[in-house]
Amino acid sequence: MNIRLFSCKAICVSLFLFGCLNGCGSDKDILPEGVSITLPDNTVVNVQEGGGAPSLSNSKWQFFRTANNAQGAAFATVVFGSDGNLEAFEENTLASNIFGDEVIFDNTRRATKQAGLQYIAATYGAETNDGSGFAFESRFSAFFAGIEAGAATASATAEFDPDDPDTVRGTFNFSSRVTLIDLPDANLDDEFSFMGARLLDE
Repeated sequence: MNIRLFSCKAICVSLFLFGCLNGCGSDKDILPEGVSITLPDNTVVNVQEGGGAPSLSNSKWQFFRTANNAQGAAFATVVFGSDGNLEAFEENTLASNIFGDEVIFDNTRRATKQAGLQYIAATYGAETNDGSGFAFESRFSAFFAGIEAGAATASATAEFDPDDPDTVRGTFNFSSRVTLIDLPDANLDDEFSFMGARLLDE
C-alpha cells in the first residue's frame, strides 16, 4: 500500500475514534451530575443537574448589565421552568458566535447556526432557605465534527429586591475557551453586576 495513502487512512481512523471517545457516548456523561455552588448568604450547597430555585418557577426574566458603560439592551432573556430550573437563554449575547442566540439547558446535544458546530448545556441551581436569593451555575461544551472544541461556564448569584419581588440584583460571571477551531472573541473572562426584571406579561 502507498505509504501516503496509509497515513491518510490512519489519520482519518484516529480522528474518528477520537471523535467517538468525545462525542459518540451518552451526552449525559459529558457534563457533571452535580456541582457545589455558593448562595448569597454564603451557604455552600451541592446541587444536582437540573436543580432550581422555586421562587423563580414558571417565570421569564431579562438580565441587564448595571455597570456605567453597560448598554440598555438585556444580555439575555432567561426562562425558568416549573421547578425554578433554568431552561433557556433567549436573545443570548454571551459567546453567541459559539452557542447561538438561544441556548437550551437540557443536557442534550444541539446544533448551532455554524455548520458542524454543536453544543450541550446544563444548569445547577438553588435558593436560600428564606427564598431571598439564589445561585445558578451553567456548564457548556461545544463540539466540532463530533470532537470537543470548547467549553464555558456561567454563574449568577442574586437577591430579590426586598421592596420589589419582580427585581433581582447580583453578580454574573462568564468564562469560555475554544481550543479546536478559531472563532473571534471566543476566549472570554467577564464578571459584572446585573439587574434582572421579571417579564410580567408572559
